[in-house]
Amino acid sequence: MLVLGEVLTSLLPTSAALPADVGVRLLALTTGAQVLRSDRPMPCVVSPERLTGVDCQIPIGSQRTARTIGTVTTRALLVGGHVLQSSARTVAVRSTQNRRLPWSYYLARPSTVEIVGRYRERDTAEAFLAATPASPLLNLGAIAGHTAERVRASSMIDSRVPFRSGRTTLRWIAVLADDAARPDSVTFTVEGEGRRTVRVHAHGDALADVVALCEDLALHDWLLTTLTGMVARAPLSGPRASAALDRIRPAFDHLLHLWMPGARLETGIRRFWEQLEQHAGFGRQWTTTVQRIRDHLALSTLRELGRLTGPASS
Repeated sequence: MLVLGEVLTSLLPTSAALPADVGVRLLALTTGAQVLRSDRPMPCVVSPERLTGVDCQIPIGSQRTARTIGTVTTRALLVGGHVLQSSARTVAVRSTQNRRLPWSYYLARPSTVEIVGRYRERDTAEAFLAATPASPLLNLGAIAGHTAERVRASSMIDSRVPFRSGRTTLRWIAVLADDAARPDSVTFTVEGEGRRTVRVHAHGDALADVVALCEDLALHDWLLTTLTGMVARAPLSGPRASAALDRIRPAFDHLLHLWMPGARLETGIRRFWEQLEQHAGFGRQWTTTVQRIRDHLALSTLRELGRLTGPASS
């Protein structure tokens, strides 16, 4: 099974973290459908899933495309009342009819697109990760972005952010197979400014678990990217160190408590986080960055105390 997905992660434009009950109302994007809410180990609200029909081209190799028809599933997540994620995914399968069928056929197979013609699964996966989506190509980022914009347009949001941050895009593919000879693996790659790719090869894992894994990766990559970006832009040493620390302080107030890699995942899928820690070192970089900020905050506090108390009298 080949699964294609994309996750957009950004700061919700609100000055304070939204309470969970407000988050539930915010993500009630489908009338009558249930919004999921959890308060442990961190507040998280998940919107109902929505289907979007597509009839477009999909890259299947170098300079090659094929027609694909079906539906894409999207959902929005609000983590900690501050971080908004919009996630789109679909399962790519081979068409047995090699022609377009009535929409009722595709609606009966939700979150699945059928590729018309011959293609190789591996080539299609790599071509999807490398493509720059533009009409008429399948664009999961645009579909996810539409969901995010619906949330951002809500009157429940005051459109004031506590600090500046960017958006990250994580595009992923997952190959789920019963081939026990192939070991499970996950590969995370930083492709450029705000763009990441993930490749997952898993044996016997449920699709929902893999989707949750990729959303969790996207969340923690955004947290790390945002924090390290703030540190890089702030001169923590020199005469303006105090002002720089003031600009970083909101991250401590709003983001640090959200760092819990794998905490919301099922036990079996957490093994992929362990692989990533060995190679990408998410946790090590986060811990080092946080400790660096804390050290500068401590030094800044000591300097301020010294200035207020003045030199000790003999």
